[in-house]
Amino acid sequence: MGKIDYPALIQRIWRGGEAFKLNAEDTVRYHSAKGENTCEPVPDSTWSDLDMDDVFHRLNRTCSVVGAQYLYHEMHRYRKDLEFPRKRFLDYRNFQENQASSQVFAKILLRLRDKKAAYISGVLFGPLPSKPAYFPLLILMSLLFLVSIAGLIFVSKEFILGVLAVGFLNTLIHHILSFRIYVPDMGSLGRMLGVAASLADTGETSFREIEVLKTHRKFIKHLQKKFSWILIDLTRLNELSASFISYMNHLLLVNLIVFFSAAKFVEKHKSDLIEIFEAIGSLDASMAVTGYLASESCCCPELVDENRIEVTSLYHPVLENPVANSFSLTDHSCLITGSNMAGKTTFIKTIGVNLLLARTLGFCHGESVVFPAASVLSTIRRRDDLQHGKSYYYVEIETILEFIKASDSGERYLFLIDEIFRGTNTIERLAASSSVLKYLGRHGMVLVTTHDIELEHMLNEKYRMYHFQEQIEDDRHYFDYRIKPGPCRSRNAIRLLEITGYPAEITSEAHSISGRLSGENTDSY
Repeated sequence: MGKIDYPALIQRIWRGGEAFKLNAEDTVRYHSAKGENTCEPVPDSTWSDLDMDDVFHRLNRTCSVVGAQYLYHEMHRYRKDLEFPRKRFLDYRNFQENQASSQVFAKILLRLRDKKAAYISGVLFGPLPSKPAYFPLLILMSLLFLVSIAGLIFVSKEFILGVLAVGFLNTLIHHILSFRIYVPDMGSLGRMLGVAASLADTGETSFREIEVLKTHRKFIKHLQKKFSWILIDLTRLNELSASFISYMNHLLLVNLIVFFSAAKFVEKHKSDLIEIFEAIGSLDASMAVTGYLASESCCCPELVDENRIEVTSLYHPVLENPVANSFSLTDHSCLITGSNMAGKTTFIKTIGVNLLLARTLGFCHGESVVFPAASVLSTIRRRDDLQHGKSYYYVEIETILEFIKASDSGERYLFLIDEIFRGTNTIERLAASSSVLKYLGRHGMVLVTTHDIELEHMLNEKYRMYHFQEQIEDDRHYFDYRIKPGPCRSRNAIRLLEITGYPAEITSEAHSISGRLSGENTDSY
């Protein structure tokens, strides 16, 4: 195997050209173990609605598993400080201006790129077994094997039977206990401590995370020395050395004895170990985002304590060829109409995704962005809940009831609703939609898509009208995906039937019915 060109590898990672092979289960281990914290969490339903897993994978340019897990968790945590984006951007600029140091950090962090590092969080957050009552028996069996070996060497060949018998029993004990008792991969923890020590020893003084690791340097050295055997990282040993340690663990029960001795100490110092883990994760995640920002058109958003959205050239980060949109809305909500596939749903997702990134990582995709310091609640991917016998419509009304309760809490929210109440009949849909949207609009900001243009007249007090529409030229239709002010006045649905080749009998009758219905609706207002 040839020598690794680390600078080239690191640059490929930061540019997104080196795919990170980490499955979903391993990605979420730290986030799941960490659980609720002092920061407000992003709801799972909103995360799913906005396809944030795809956004995470596009952003994830970390060098280590620890960094990837930490970045995933950070993207789930809203920050309340209005100055958070500005402060975070200063961190990114610091890494950008210190490329040489970042390269040194990245090379060290690559030692935690192995999948086994995903289980470190299990050691830090999972329960560790206390020293069992049979612990003295483990020591006795280990000593018996050593005595048998000594007898074989110095006394008589007849001790071979004792060696075989005790060796077999110890191997059996090892397998039984390893199966019945959770013994985490302490070697990965040892590797993390080695990475932490190496980072602390770089001598850098410009990075908060390095300073944190420096404060734990004595603790790290002590732990490495006290429990060196169980903290050995087998991946850094040659095959012969790794085999020798494996035999010692089976025949002498060394790993079990040392583990039970170490468990109490590790449990006592978990807070220190978690702080080390998070300092490493934060360092890696920040460098990953810095690399991402270098390849994207991003900005530092302004968060305001008011209902105001002002964006210039905002785009969705996951789309292949995204169309950027500019948009402004103050102290009002927004009703978006237009035909299918014109861009309505993508637009509200774009707003939601960028607001989440503004409040969790401190940046947005666009030239300039002003967002309310609001939490996002969405109902976009609705479906029947067959397991609980709930229809599509019932699932939606339950979700929107949660929106109503949230709006009454006094906190600031941005509600994203796609095709409100589309699972019911027209008259009741219009009645329910207008009532609910009026209520939510009085308590927060709402971006809602709909085909019901009648809502324009019902909601004109607190809602501004915008629309997307397809373009038809020379019997060819296409979408420009640009949001436009005002309601959608074009009626191209029947024209599209004609272009597609529907029989004239159908399209003529459709035009006639459309004209009659339009007249009736006009008379009713």
